[in-house]
Amino acid sequence: MEDLILTHSIASYECGQDLLLKPECYLLFCQEMAELHASRNKMGYDWVMEHGMIWVEVQGNFELLRRPKWKEHVSLRTNTGQASPLQARRFVEMSDEAGEVIGRADLMWAIIDIRTRRPMPLRRAELNVPATCPPSITAEPLKFPEDAEDLGIAYLVTSRRDIDFNGHINNSAYLTWALDTMPTPPGCAPRRIHVAYKHESMLGEPLSISHRVSGLLSQHRVEGGGKLRAVITMAWA
Repeated sequence: MEDLILTHSIASYECGQDLLLKPECYLLFCQEMAELHASRNKMGYDWVMEHGMIWVEVQGNFELLRRPKWKEHVSLRTNTGQASPLQARRFVEMSDEAGEVIGRADLMWAIIDIRTRRPMPLRRAELNVPATCPPSITAEPLKFPEDAEDLGIAYLVTSRRDIDFNGHINNSAYLTWALDTMPTPPGCAPRRIHVAYKHESMLGEPLSISHRVSGLLSQHRVEGGGKLRAVITMAWA
């Protein structure tokens, strides 16, 4: 399977007050690249929905070596392969105009049976996923120490802006909530981000986010209705 490579000009609405790319927007880039590449290989959203299935991201490792600025042109590259009988692994790499890699992502995806809401083996789903997995381009997942400082709990209700076309909370929203509701270390931004998606969330649900820190590491647990929804771990720089 060939790599998909696209160029993108960073838009104003993708940047924060510092005119640099918001970390959550890189997660959105990764989602879009995944769908475009999957569709090109006849296993995208339209094909899987037609066959009663849907792709779900279960884990993501992201590294932002440098956040591009407003109007900067970047190149995005992706490919995928089987990581296990139940999961596909995808990389997304972002480079600047000089060809220097400034962002990396290593993502795990599963295919879900819409009727049962349970994972399906890739082979049974008859998806065109290569048997070999592309090489990992990120470090091992961040490990968070047990003896961390509690920063409290924030509460929210999921809203319309958080919902994607699958009808549940978009994966990037969990990171946005964590960044919006925690005290940010002065002069810092997340350089590495690990997100484990545990259970889907829907519109209008009350959720809580607990924050813990240890040095320049932070962890954020999103819970609701007695279920753990997502765990976000970040290394700040």
